[in-house]
Amino acid sequence: MLDINTLILSLTKIKNFGRKKIYKILFQIQNLKNKDIKEIYKELQIAIKISENEFISNYDEAKQELKKIKDANVEILNIFENDVYGFFKDNLFLNNNLESSEFPNQLFLINKSKLKLDYNKKIFTVIGTRNNSKKSKEITEKIVSFLVKKQIIIVSGLAKGIDTIAHKKVTDLDGETIAILGNGLDTIYPAENRDLAKNILGKGILLSEYPFGIKTEKFRLVERDRIQAMLANDIILIESSIDGGSMHAIKWAKRLNKNIWCFDIDASGNTQTINDGAIKFSNLEEFIRKYNDLNKE
Repeated sequence: MLDINTLILSLTKIKNFGRKKIYKILFQIQNLKNKDIKEIYKELQIAIKISENEFISNYDEAKQELKKIKDANVEILNIFENDVYGFFKDNLFLNNNLESSEFPNQLFLINKSKLKLDYNKKIFTVIGTRNNSKKSKEITEKIVSFLVKKQIIIVSGLAKGIDTIAHKKVTDLDGETIAILGNGLDTIYPAENRDLAKNILGKGILLSEYPFGIKTEKFRLVERDRIQAMLANDIILIESSIDGGSMHAIKWAKRLNKNIWCFDIDASGNTQTINDGAIKFSNLEEFIRKYNDLNKE
């Protein structure tokens, strides 16, 4: 019987076969799981791209790669099959009004804590610059402390700066956090956050849409930002320039109609985000007041 995760990974090895293309061609195949590899090759109609022997070789190579990933206690999920977390079939990517091709085809995650994700728990994404000010560090720690007390899961990207501050505060408070990486889970980037990543696994999850061996590149960090927005009920921008990486997540959050919060600080990205209608806050008290107003029972 065909393994869908292996098939997806094998297709990524074909030149110029990106996430959206892979989803669209596989979506058109009926009874995907019940076909053998040669039947799939014929139905995909990709002979112009790759020979049947090369395709089968890719599949066998992907099978070995996935074995290594599973042996490292990494779970592998995909968009065509249900999963215990409900990322795909049960719409844990909360109310995201997108074509399915925008979602990751696969997710790789380490969840030693067995953290449960469901609609009873809110998820807030906290993002910001790698070169944060003292003021933004202080407000991040205060906001995260408040959210942890509310038993809210904190998502961020394990980058230097605001991401690190947010994750570290959650782990210090024994809260729940999800780190979304822009590389395979066989490496931690930046390297100085290896210990933090281990601490996150105490009650949280490391998550990526990339298999082992995939290194961090700018475009992958942009892709990671889209997942940060997809997972969240709300997204909080702490500090960013107008051309900062965090603005990619804000663009996705706007597209997805998520609640966007923004710290009122002298940073061009923050100014733009506030001007675009984000929920502005200048201190913890204002954040709490507006949070309570939005979450009245």
